Order: sequence, then C-alpha cells, then structure tokens
Amino acid sequence: MQEQDDEKKIKLSTVIYAILVILVVAIGISSILAYGTDTAIGKKIAAKISKTVPFPAAIIDHTNFIYWDDVEKNLASVENFYKSQELSKEGLRIDFTTPDGGKRLEIKKRELFNKLVEDKIIEILAKEKGISISSKEIDKIVNKKLAEYGTSEDVRSNLLDSYGWTLEDFKKRVILPSAYKEALSILVIQENLDNSIAKKKIEQAKKELISGKDFAEVAKEYSNGSSRDNGGELGWVKKDQVLTEIQEAFFKGKTPEKNSVIESVLGFHIIEVEDRKKEDNEDVLQLRQIFVSKDVFADWLQDQKKQMSVIVLPAGFSWNSSDGLIDFKSEEMKTFEKEERAKLNGDASLMF
Repeated sequence: MQEQDDEKKIKLSTVIYAILVILVVAIGISSILAYGTDTAIGKKIAAKISKTVPFPAAIIDHTNFIYWDDVEKNLASVENFYKSQELSKEGLRIDFTTPDGGKRLEIKKRELFNKLVEDKIIEILAKEKGISISSKEIDKIVNKKLAEYGTSEDVRSNLLDSYGWTLEDFKKRVILPSAYKEALSILVIQENLDNSIAKKKIEQAKKELISGKDFAEVAKEYSNGSSRDNGGELGWVKKDQVLTEIQEAFFKGKTPEKNSVIESVLGFHIIEVEDRKKEDNEDVLQLRQIFVSKDVFADWLQDQKKQMSVIVLPAGFSWNSSDGLIDFKSEEMKTFEKEERAKLNGDASLMF
C-alpha cells in the first residue's frame, strides 16, 4: 500500500515537472519568436503564444511591464475599426494585405506600442505625485460619457461593433489612461505657473532667428501650433480673427520690432508680417508665427520620458531615449513611415 502511494506521488511529481518543462519551453520559444526574430511567420506565432503565455514587450523603470498581448489586442481593435467603417464610400482605401499595407500595419503597431508605454509612464509619474484614480471615479467619468453619447446600450453596441471592445475594455484602455493624464497635467501646470519652460523655449527660438536660421525651419522645430507643419504659415487674416494681444501689436499701431516675443493668454508668439492689403477698407495681413503654448505639460512629459529607463524587447523596435519614444530599428521602415506621412494620399490606415 505504501509503495502504491509512493508510486502515485512519483507520477504526480513527474506530471507537474513535465508541465513546468513545457511551460518553460513555451516561454522560451515565444520569447525567441517575439524578441529574436523579425519575420512575418515569427510574429504570427509569437502573437498566438502570447495569448496564453504573457510576456513583457517593454520594461519601464525595472519594475513596470507592458505585455505584448496588450499591443496585439489594441492592434486588432484598430483593424476591426477600419473594417467596420464604410470608409471606401468616402474615397479612402484600406488594405493591410499588400506589402505596403503590411508596413502600414507595422506603423500602427509602433504607434500603439508607444501609446501603451507613454500611458504607463504617465501612471507611474502620477502615482509618484500621490495621484490615484479609484474605480468609482472611473465609473463616474464613464457615466458622463454615456450621457453625452447616447444610451448605455448604444455605446456598448458601438464599442463592440467598431473596436470589439466591452465597456470594461473601454475603461481600461481609454478612460483610465486619460484620467491619469488629465490629473497629472493639472498638477504639473499648477507647479509651473511661471511658464518658465515655455519662456525658455520661445527665447531659444528667437536666438535661432537672430542667428539667421530660416523662419520656417525654426517654426517646425519649436512651434506648438497647428501651423507648425506649414512652417508657421497662418495665411491672410483680419483683425477679428486673431487674439486681442495680436490685434494690439499688428492692427492698432506700429508693427513690433522683428523677432519680438508677444505674450498672449495662450502662450508666446513670434509673428512675422509677410504681406498686407486692404479689403473693404479693412487691413488684412499675411502672417506666419512661431507659437509656444503655456501648457507646459507636453514639454515636461517629454523630458520625463527621456529620463526613464525603458527596455524594449521585441525585434524590430528600440527605445529612442533622445526623443523619448519607441522607434523602428530598420532604416527601411523609418524611411517608409516618413514618406507615407508626407503623402497620406487618402489612405485611412495612417489616420486615427
């Protein structure tokens, strides 16, 4: 009888040992596929394994993890969104099955991966400053959203159809990160009421202009405004189309000295008059500007991200500490993304 019991114990321990070996092998294989290869088949196998064997895609400050399965789930949600929308009727094409389409999907994956890392960094920084978001607060935000966008069933149905999300997914992936970001940004702005970061940035832009650097190039490097990508071009504007401080400086008297910094309620401006004319006896100016917002949170967060220890594990990606973001390792993919963003050409797969 004792021998039978011992035999059962040995068999049980053998089974447990075998399971552990299989688990270790599975983790090893999935890690090799995810981290050591950059092939299409490797990525597909790794994605499937990661659903049952969770392993990190990024390690932040040594103790915080982003899991590859979360990256894949978010990517699947975006694909579901594109497929669920009848965007072809709007003249927009979506096809991830072509070679270029596959590369566009990789761009989307990089963006989503980057967003997960940024959200985790924001959460870490928020908690360091004593900020915590309770489930009750999240529910309160969700209820407010539901009231804004329709009935609970309408919203649930739209989330499921468009993204394949439940309401809990929506809370985890959208509401909670947004709540941490909003709370942290308010605190950071309160701590930096002197706008020293914004002032320093606009003064640096001014120095660049005085040294002879092209205005458009300086705008692209320093400006926060929507005109940044156009080299600061604002086009033709009338007095009532600009801020009061700009009206005072350019429409009611002598034009300020070249490269002067003008402070407004929104931030700091360096404005250049390119041309002027009269329309119905009213002054119309062609302007371009460099604008630095008083909202210091974006700059503050960027500095914090650069200081973070971020280890990116999957093959094909790396942490760019100089810019504080995840980048492609492949120069080919970097060039492809740059070219795609320059042309867009009605392709919805680079939107959203």
